[in-house]
Amino acid sequence: MRNKATTISTLSATFFVGLGLGIGGGCDFTEPNPESCQRRRGNVTCMEVTDGERPFCSSCLTPDSDGCVAEEPTQECSSPCGFENPDCEDVGDGDGDGDGDGDGDGDGDGDGDCEGPQDCTDEAAPFCDEAAGECVACGALDDPDGACAGLSPDEPLCVADACVACTADNADACTGTTPICDAGTNSCIGCSSHEQCPATACNFAAGNCIDPANVFYVDGDTMPGDCPAADGSSDAPYCAVADALINAPSDSLIVVREQASDDPYTEALVLSGSFAIFAEDEEAPVLQGSSNAPALTVGASGSLFLRGMAIANTPNGAEGLLVNGGQAWVEGSRIVNNTGGGIVVDGGGVVRVENSFVGGDVSDTIAVDVADGSFAMNYTTVGAGAFTSAAVACEEGTTVEIRNSLLVSRSEEDELQCMAATVETSALEMDIEGNTVVPPVDVAWFADFGTGDFSLDPDMYPEDLASAAVWREGDPATDINGDPRPTSDGDPDFAGADRVP
Repeated sequence: MRNKATTISTLSATFFVGLGLGIGGGCDFTEPNPESCQRRRGNVTCMEVTDGERPFCSSCLTPDSDGCVAEEPTQECSSPCGFENPDCEDVGDGDGDGDGDGDGDGDGDGDGDCEGPQDCTDEAAPFCDEAAGECVACGALDDPDGACAGLSPDEPLCVADACVACTADNADACTGTTPICDAGTNSCIGCSSHEQCPATACNFAAGNCIDPANVFYVDGDTMPGDCPAADGSSDAPYCAVADALINAPSDSLIVVREQASDDPYTEALVLSGSFAIFAEDEEAPVLQGSSNAPALTVGASGSLFLRGMAIANTPNGAEGLLVNGGQAWVEGSRIVNNTGGGIVVDGGGVVRVENSFVGGDVSDTIAVDVADGSFAMNYTTVGAGAFTSAAVACEEGTTVEIRNSLLVSRSEEDELQCMAATVETSALEMDIEGNTVVPPVDVAWFADFGTGDFSLDPDMYPEDLASAAVWREGDPATDINGDPRPTSDGDPDFAGADRVP
């Protein structure tokens, strides 16, 4: 029986060598069972059936074994291929390492020849060039973008041998809350300016551009008889801003047209949900509070994106804009001469103001009052009236950041009454290190201080105001009146919302 077994083993070994399985002498070979790795696909079968725990196929095991072992067998026992893996003979190079991948390293990890993407685990070379039998980067393939899209639809483009989400010329993969391509990193990011959403506006809170289907118009000059039929379209606008807020879904843009004779929209608006409220191009609509209430109140669930609007002359001690727990971004707007002050931040609200006028010649009021929450402004002019007035005041525990702005008050008191404030590259009557000191305010510096028009008189403004601010990347490219600002990082500029060309 010993001689017979030896004869069978020798015949079996000769048969497998004929298939290019790399089996040699040196041990007692046995006829494998039909389910063994030798009868199937060699090392590939072992990787699959053992989840990689015994990745090598050996011919030197008992007949009833599956043939899989944890450690690489010796050359004479190695059986990396199998009956069902005929291509193994073609890719094996007889390098003696026993793995059949032709790279000579014996580890079978696919860093030499490959049969598909499953063999390419190196992030720098995740694709299999089957013609060459090599793992390569996307740039080595005939259709590099197609290969990247197949690997991940979130990164469908090949740039410099790497799969990326987008390029400056192709941002198709950038959608939803990341609609903008950062060309520096070739990644999709949220919008951060309205200019990035030219058809609508940017929802700064979420990062998405508002859907063009969610644009609604308001025109207070619409004939009253036409108002019931209004649908908010450009040709059939709503008659009041409140109508738009009631009928438009959250995450909408409301475009407001000015009324004849500069008449204000006398409304007490309460905003919940996300809404952009923009002035129609080249127009100056005015909101005015009523019923002893602010013109605009942003509740805890509200996000407001205000641009180009005026909120003015609210009577009866009510403020122009109250942000009570919500969020508001204000750009290019004029919140002036409201009897209860310009902006009040309360209830943990968050407010960001840029390129705007706030305050006015109203005695005994605070132009910006931060009671509870955070407030930041950039390139903004804040003017306050007489007696106990202040440009900016805040309570302990709040956060206030002021940059590139002009703060003045006709009061004998400090225009900034906020110990927590961080102030840089701004102009004030107070002496704060790192900022520019201007003389006590003279209303002649401005076009019309009494009405809250803080545009600078070209012949009267303090000379030091022209270089008090420092323009930084991301700052607005124009002032409140559309005049261009310097656009090189670090350039000196006028502090406040207006500059003299």
